[in-house]
Amino acid sequence: MKTIDISKETLDWFQGDELRARVFIEKYALRDYNGNIIEKTPPEMWRRVAKAIASVESTEEKRIEWEEKFYWLLEDFRMVPGGRIMFGAGQTERKATLLNCYVLPIKGDSIEDIYETMKEMARTYSYGGGVGIDISVLRPKGSPVKNAAYTSTGAVSFMDLYSLTTGTIGQAGRRGALMITIHCSHPDVEEFITIKNDPLRIKVRYANISILITDEFMEAVLKNDDWELWYPDIMREKDLENEFGTSNVDEVLEILRKRNDFVELDLGKRSFYHFPDKTYFYASNKNEIRKKKVYKVVKAKEIWDKIIHNAWASAEPGVIFYSTMRKFSTSEYNDMHILTTNPCSEIPLEPYGDCCLGNINLERFVLNEFEDNAEVDWDNLEKAVRYTVRFLDNVLDYNRDRHPLKEQSEASMRSRRIGVGFTGLGDMLIKMRIKYDSDEAIDFVNDLFNKIKHIAYDESVNIAIEKGAFPNFDAKKHLQSPFIKKLDKSLQEKIKNNGLRNVAVLTVPPVGSGALLAGVTSGIEPVFALSYIRRSESLSQEFFKVYHPLVRRYMEKFGVEHEEDLPSFFVVAHQIDPYFRVKMQATIQKHIDHSISSTVNLPEDTTEKTISDIYFYAWKLGCKGITVYREGSREGVLITEGKEKKKSQEKPEFKRPRILSGETLKFRLPQGALYVTVNRDIS
Repeated sequence: MKTIDISKETLDWFQGDELRARVFIEKYALRDYNGNIIEKTPPEMWRRVAKAIASVESTEEKRIEWEEKFYWLLEDFRMVPGGRIMFGAGQTERKATLLNCYVLPIKGDSIEDIYETMKEMARTYSYGGGVGIDISVLRPKGSPVKNAAYTSTGAVSFMDLYSLTTGTIGQAGRRGALMITIHCSHPDVEEFITIKNDPLRIKVRYANISILITDEFMEAVLKNDDWELWYPDIMREKDLENEFGTSNVDEVLEILRKRNDFVELDLGKRSFYHFPDKTYFYASNKNEIRKKKVYKVVKAKEIWDKIIHNAWASAEPGVIFYSTMRKFSTSEYNDMHILTTNPCSEIPLEPYGDCCLGNINLERFVLNEFEDNAEVDWDNLEKAVRYTVRFLDNVLDYNRDRHPLKEQSEASMRSRRIGVGFTGLGDMLIKMRIKYDSDEAIDFVNDLFNKIKHIAYDESVNIAIEKGAFPNFDAKKHLQSPFIKKLDKSLQEKIKNNGLRNVAVLTVPPVGSGALLAGVTSGIEPVFALSYIRRSESLSQEFFKVYHPLVRRYMEKFGVEHEEDLPSFFVVAHQIDPYFRVKMQATIQKHIDHSISSTVNLPEDTTEKTISDIYFYAWKLGCKGITVYREGSREGVLITEGKEKKKSQEKPEFKRPRILSGETLKFRLPQGALYVTVNRDIS
């Protein structure tokens, strides 16, 4: 996408901050059919979005009332909606979903099923949505197939197919987002772990990858126990005849129903691996009997060590603690069972489930900022939480006919899942004069999110009283969730008597571009860096120092000239102990019904053992997932400055011969073809 000129009006609104202005213009500002910019400043966007999302209210009086309330919520970035909402609400020129992400099922392991998911994925990307898929349903490498190949190429072999689809479908100058997961018991898990190890890093380059880890696996790692890698193979007529004396599926089912070693499921809706203790499976949507087959037995620690090594080397695969995720889910009933997660892992989802995201900017809710008497502006924060719950619930109705697929619309209406998220926590703590890596911060954050949790759930009940509970709500089953059981008894009773409008309410997304637009720290992260070096976009192309907005404000207010003179509560990511980062995430996770997307930043000299210890610490504290980034382990990621560079030893000048032997490689990229020539001195 070509670079767009930023108008003086836009740049002035952002007080000369070119980066924030460009994010607004290129990602969110309304355009006409020909791509010309219509909106010059955020207030125009806020009005468009507020009006659109209020339009689903039942009366004109309510539409007017809620448009003003939503405008207040959006104003000054008190709440930063998901990017799709800012881009698409009120948009009439283009087909675009307002929901950031979906999970798509693979409904079987046939070629038709595999490519049907690819087709649904492409359509979802074309509407602006991201995708999460779990490939655990696909048969492992070497398993028998009834075609010319004799045996399957395996689940991992199809990852590039999905990855390249993601890289091909454009979304207004950006690619789609994809998460691919596999279960820790799948026979292809070892190949999955190392898929991105190719020297040129071109395999599965358009996807994030994560392993679904169970408590049983973690215990096996601790005990150095064996671990079965298994998959339920299809029983052919001959297999059924030999084992059951009949090849008739209905007759076999009658035999199996008398045993306690059988489960019936629809492929794509539930995973085989939800039932590790079962031997037989009836795939009702395929009318086939399957039998568990152990393909390989390995030491669990061998798999674990591979995960850790690759996380150390390239920050992938990520780890999703699947048992914890499902145990504390509020939707493990009535066809809302968790299959996998969205691309950033903050929303565990059922098949065709969606992410309806809006992020409360905590930085905006501090009174007497930087002073000893700084405090949370609870009156306005409570109002913002309640308004955000209704805003996102309205988004679901506004988007009903804007989903890429009919099944996505149906899933959305069944559960009415929303994700009230948060950003600016790092800045909020600075305004409160609280050091991010302190016990005071843990206590403060625990109290903050506990109160927010109860406010958000109370508002979901209030809307249920007004508009009705989500259609799949079952009070008895919902109240069995360990997360719900930790709510105040009075709120549990209110839920029991009135229902909930939304199956789940809270999350913590990474909030990358949205946080940049608002000028605050992303998600629950600390400040990444107090300042960074940026090159001017003017003709001079000069380099200049840019301060984090809150840092600049503090320095101007108190006359601080140098970063070194800032108070001790100004801490940045690389200064914070990684175990403390995990503790902070776990503290917040107690009050979040979905999950949290957060990255633990590590110095370059971090060992693999340290990463392993961090992962175990996260699991023991109840995190639903963990991502680490070791500095220098991935290209194209910001790095911290200020580290001494080793002086390179002087080397004699290399004389290049006139003739060199070599080869030219051609790579297909979304932008076109890339040719790389590698020459060698054969002498």
